[in-house]
Amino acid sequence: MELALAARDVLLVPRCAGCGDPGSWFCVACRDQCEPVAHDGTLALRAAGAHAGPLRAAIHRLKYGGEPGLAAELGALVALELARDLARGVTVDAVVPVPLHRSRAAARGYDQAALLARAVAERTGLPLRPVLHRIREGRPQVELDRPARAANVRGAFVAEASSLRGLRVAIVDDVATTGATLSDAAAAARSAGARAVRAYIVAVEE
Repeated sequence: MELALAARDVLLVPRCAGCGDPGSWFCVACRDQCEPVAHDGTLALRAAGAHAGPLRAAIHRLKYGGEPGLAAELGALVALELARDLARGVTVDAVVPVPLHRSRAAARGYDQAALLARAVAERTGLPLRPVLHRIREGRPQVELDRPARAANVRGAFVAEASSLRGLRVAIVDDVATTGATLSDAAAAARSAGARAVRAYIVAVEE
């Protein structure tokens, strides 16, 4: 699958997912419109920007437009937020993707969260630990209202036993709306022994 994705990215001429200009998957002008968002609650969350404008368009093309090349560009934005936390003295031991269910990943041809997490790990030098598994598919969150989203993902994730014991981890995903998916993934990470969990995503609904 990885070779097929690489070949597709070479054959396709990159065009900015935000404005359509050729030359890159997400251009400097569109990146400059992103204003980082931070929330510190039960689960600390950092996003590269709000789920609007060029960033929203880029995420949509990554998820539904068959353009996995966008993961490197968007992952770089997420990596920057993680790097900022590291510079502030936050300790993170590993990067953990919040995975799609295997059937949805197969239908899409790739798992965008896994690609984003890989880009984050490569740019920060942190190890990638793909130890979360989605065991229940549920309906796409975008189809549900806010109250239904929490129930839709409750108990959807499991982690390999003791795979994160004592580690402080960064879970990585594309978008947070209610935060239900991230909360359930964080609970699974803690059940695998994670000492602390923080979330890093491309965009958040505000």
